[in-house]
Amino acid sequence: MKPDRKVIGELVVGYRKAKILFTAASMNLFSLTRRAISAGAIRKALGTDLRATCIFLDALAAMGFLRKKNGLYSNMPLAARFLVPGQNEYMGHNLQYQDIIWEAWSRLGKIIKNGVPPVALGKLLSGRSQFLEEYIKGMNEIARRPAEEIASVLDLSEMNDILDVGGGPGTYSISFLKRKPGAKATILDLKNTLKVARKIISQHPFRDRITLKSGDYHTSAFGKNRYDLILFSHVTHDEGPTDNLRLLRKAFLAARRGGQVVIHDFMLNGNKTEPLFSALFSVHMLVYTKNGRVYSSREYSSWLKKAGFRDIKERHICSQTDNPSRILIARKP
Repeated sequence: MKPDRKVIGELVVGYRKAKILFTAASMNLFSLTRRAISAGAIRKALGTDLRATCIFLDALAAMGFLRKKNGLYSNMPLAARFLVPGQNEYMGHNLQYQDIIWEAWSRLGKIIKNGVPPVALGKLLSGRSQFLEEYIKGMNEIARRPAEEIASVLDLSEMNDILDVGGGPGTYSISFLKRKPGAKATILDLKNTLKVARKIISQHPFRDRITLKSGDYHTSAFGKNRYDLILFSHVTHDEGPTDNLRLLRKAFLAARRGGQVVIHDFMLNGNKTEPLFSALFSVHMLVYTKNGRVYSSREYSSWLKKAGFRDIKERHICSQTDNPSRILIARKP
């Protein structure tokens, strides 16, 4: 089979579609186009240039996000379902987050040369910025499906006290508490992150079963013999091997006898070349962290054993999606 140059051609211009969509979400455009509206009215609402606005809107129509009829623009079903704030499946916060990190990706060549990200993710998350709120809200949106699946496959019968390390918006803790009446969860995360999480958690009826603990998981104590389940969801890819082993050793001390530790993350095969999403996400970690990357389940198993955990089990999560992940479950003997 001969190579198809079309594959390369689509990749070469693929950034154009992505940037157009990110920009539309960041401008909250699709709220304006819930009803048919003219380019002139959109220009006035957004304070934009008329010529530029018309070109931009026509491109979104060509991409299938807007309908253009008699000079008026309105949302197509795809935009109406996923890109209008307030909808259950709204993805706009994640798109705005992607727009914010666009600049760092543009420096990939330099990063490969020196191995240093232009702005570390940890620094962005520790500050008061637009990035922080969009990041946390975006993570909540994309975490709902895997959180529900993980909660459905875990044995939560004896899980009364849960520690969610770097739990962000609390999406995973919320899913666990739905499955286990009476259980309580502690979310450990940075102070400014928890301010955003508090807004999200306040909407849930069992918010009183969740404790928000301000701290840095690198330096904050987890406690001793305290928790039945300790979760690291999308935390370990931010860290290097040494820090991940240190975190798991802290988790071992904090777990009660028979307690579980659960690592949830994107993972690579032993050759580190599949699945594609995980390999690309590892580059994302190169762009935004000093030591992070995507690891294989074999590497995680090695760290779990060194930390003292046993009975390691692996499950695939959202395996039929474009961004599959896995969980490793281990027990403290």
